[in-house]
Amino acid sequence: MDFFKEDKLSALESIEYAQWIAFAPMVFQASRLLRDKGILALIQKNRKKGIDLESICQELSLPTYAVRVLLESGLGIGLVIRNDDKYSLTKTGHFLLTDALTKANMDFTHDVCYQALFH
Repeated sequence: MDFFKEDKLSALESIEYAQWIAFAPMVFQASRLLRDKGILALIQKNRKKGIDLESICQELSLPTYAVRVLLESGLGIGLVIRNDDKYSLTKTGHFLLTDALTKANMDFTHDVCYQALFH
């Protein structure tokens, strides 16, 4: 087996990866909340034209600040994109929302593993 014998990342890729690891818990929780609060599903429902922040807040009866913070996280994570102030799902956002295995793994991680990993 010839796996794991050399470091193939550049210094810049390594720093980026280290930062991804550092923020992984926030990436996970923001992604989960975007899914569980119905934000990703609403964006998917409006996929032809996109949907703006105010419409999301109104439709889901959620505070503007909370939704804006989650959507900004979703932009950085790569779950959503924004054009003309309207949000659409990326392919990653689509699969996070619709893939059964991803849903099962996220739910298991959150419900069973998340707090235990702290200890």
